[in-house]
Amino acid sequence: MRSEQYDIEVENSESSSLEGIDFSKVLHTLRKNIIWVFLIIVTTNTLAYLYIRYTRPVYESTSVLRLDIKSEANILGFNNLSQNMDNLAGEIELLKSNLFFSKVVEAVDMDISYYAYGRVLFQERYKNSPFRVEYELKDKNFLDKPIDVEIINHEQFLLSYEMGGSRFSRAYEFGEEINHPSFRFVITLTSHYREGLNGNAFYFTINSDQALVNYLSNNMIVQPINFKANTIKVGFQGYDKVKIRDLVTVIDSVYLEYTQEKKNQATEQKLQFLDNQLNTIEERLSTYENYFENFTINNKTDNLKSEIGKVILQMEELDYQKFQLENTLESIKKLNDKVVKEELIVTEPTSFVKYPSDVLQYIEQLNKLLNERELITASYKESSIAVKLKDQKIELLKSDISTLLETYHTQLNIKLREIEEQKQKIEQEFVKLPSKGTQYGKNQRYYSLYEEIFLSLIQKKNELEIAKAGTVTDFVVLLPATMPGKPVAPEKITVLGLGAISGIILSLMFLAVGYVLNDKISSQSELERLISVPILGSIPFRGKKGDNLGLVVDKAPKSAISEAFRSVRTNMQFMGLRNDKKVISVTSTVGAEGKTFVTSNLAYVVALSGQKVVVVDVDLRKPKIHQVFSIKNEEKGVSTYLIGEYDLDACIQNAGTERLDIISAGPIPPNPSELIVSKAFTRMVEELKTKYDVVILDSPPVGLVTDGVLVMENADIPLYVFRADYSRRNFVRTLEKLQKTKEFPNLAAVINGVSSTADRSYVNSRYGYGYYTIDEKEEKSLISKLKKLLNLHSRS
Repeated sequence: MRSEQYDIEVENSESSSLEGIDFSKVLHTLRKNIIWVFLIIVTTNTLAYLYIRYTRPVYESTSVLRLDIKSEANILGFNNLSQNMDNLAGEIELLKSNLFFSKVVEAVDMDISYYAYGRVLFQERYKNSPFRVEYELKDKNFLDKPIDVEIINHEQFLLSYEMGGSRFSRAYEFGEEINHPSFRFVITLTSHYREGLNGNAFYFTINSDQALVNYLSNNMIVQPINFKANTIKVGFQGYDKVKIRDLVTVIDSVYLEYTQEKKNQATEQKLQFLDNQLNTIEERLSTYENYFENFTINNKTDNLKSEIGKVILQMEELDYQKFQLENTLESIKKLNDKVVKEELIVTEPTSFVKYPSDVLQYIEQLNKLLNERELITASYKESSIAVKLKDQKIELLKSDISTLLETYHTQLNIKLREIEEQKQKIEQEFVKLPSKGTQYGKNQRYYSLYEEIFLSLIQKKNELEIAKAGTVTDFVVLLPATMPGKPVAPEKITVLGLGAISGIILSLMFLAVGYVLNDKISSQSELERLISVPILGSIPFRGKKGDNLGLVVDKAPKSAISEAFRSVRTNMQFMGLRNDKKVISVTSTVGAEGKTFVTSNLAYVVALSGQKVVVVDVDLRKPKIHQVFSIKNEEKGVSTYLIGEYDLDACIQNAGTERLDIISAGPIPPNPSELIVSKAFTRMVEELKTKYDVVILDSPPVGLVTDGVLVMENADIPLYVFRADYSRRNFVRTLEKLQKTKEFPNLAAVINGVSSTADRSYVNSRYGYGYYTIDEKEEKSLISKLKKLLNLHSRS
């Protein structure tokens, strides 16, 4: 039950929303603005065609790279997809960073760009320019500015440029050195020059590094293809096929070199550290060798007493331990300094300095954070949240490392003091030995120690150099840069489709706006929804714009207009038009709505039915009835009758038709309202009712003066005229006000000038009957043809 009730409510809401739309008015608006709709659709499609015609095609060259990303999780047999995604995202950000673009700019030869002027567009002459420019730029203001070159012949050209708001032009010879305070140019012809290029205009620009970086950034596309396979697509879009293919090739090679350089960075740091250590130890070994040489020369022997051998071995052992501790303390200090300065730290340059495992873990974490921060700062500003968060992690880790190193430093100092104490005890026993022998043995121990360290460092350096020589790149070019085929933009089908769709949408919007802004009543159906009084009929449009005055039914008695007036006459009989109710007043809201036109033609139709009719022009301010019936508005009229100058019979004139008389307005009085409200006016209406079957009063508009309301009070059937496509919706308020404030039980309305496309109320829509409008000539021609047919039939 609930679902059925819901369906009923939905149907009711849809029907109510549809009832709010006047489809006849929509159709009328469409027919009225069909030319504008056609122009809008033609315009949008023309713009789409022009956009395709005069837009340079954009091509795209692509390559596919596979990254060899290794992680501990993969080694253990776990497939860490999220880590692969993070690594790919990092590589993509690296490829899109300005740091990488600057390296590409250094690798490509694009400091000068050559272009050819066209009728509408310009074309870049990449590797096919008819001339080449060698330059030396002294003023940076000439960067990224076009400098025109017009080839006169194979010997001369015209050089033009702007400087300081002025334009300078001068002819030069090819190969001539052009010296200027801001630049030096030498322009020569290339193998792409042809005689047909004489007189053509070209220009070139000297590109700045920032302009090239912006060009690469705006046109480069980097997208992941498969996260599991670690593949990405590198693409570049541009107008020249060869240029964008070459750029993609250069980007791949620069990325190869860049990743190899980043991979060798740690090895370079280790080698640098080893070189410094080797230089220091080599200096110390040289000092000891000089000492031994001088000792042998001075003492003529190098053999010390054997009894001090054991002591010497002990002292050597203690010295070795002391050296290790001091070296470790020095390394800890340097390590702490690097931590404070946030430098990358090489934790295992040699085998004689060994840090605790927890220190090594913290250092590896710090190196990782520093590398990540370097990648982030290449794409983001220092003030970004990502950089600040990374800085906070680095500061916390630095604090932990410093605390750990300080604790380790304290422990080593304690061990060092213990070794010193042991050494002092041994030295007390060694005091008795000759001082020369002691010094010799001490230096000999240090020499052996440094010699061992020196050999160890040499071995480590050789290993690192071998590793550096065997370093290979971490990615493979699966698909090299391709030569573009079809352009990727503009897409003709899409653009033309958008042109057609936008034309339809704009047309609908135009019609919707026209429908909403059109506050004029256009049809009888629309008027029926606005008013509650009965509508006696609709008068078709005559076909002449601005012509609402004139007698029509006498010229075309079988036309649609004549039938419409007969329908109004019939409907008035249903309203009560009979012997005791025979006065009709015709009014409107404003002028030009056709009340005089309705009055005159309605009077003529009523007269044709055999009734005696009189038309009284009571529009004393702007009378028009006399113009319709081509009679003179003499002194004998309504105004002169109301002031008592003439009697009623003297004011009546025949309209040239049997049973139809006219009383014109007469001279325009200064006080028409006072005359209409007078008893003389009521007496005139009552007297006319006794002489005529129907009295029709052409009253002034009620929306402008009060005379019309006064006339309506003396009428049996007040008839209110609206004009299609002229009367506004707010005119209905005047009618509603009259209906509420005055008692007009037989108040009715007529809509005039209805277009056949806007309202077909005069056609029987149920049975499809209608009227064909013919003029007088066509009517006579049809009658003559019918007579001939009847004569032929009678003869036969």
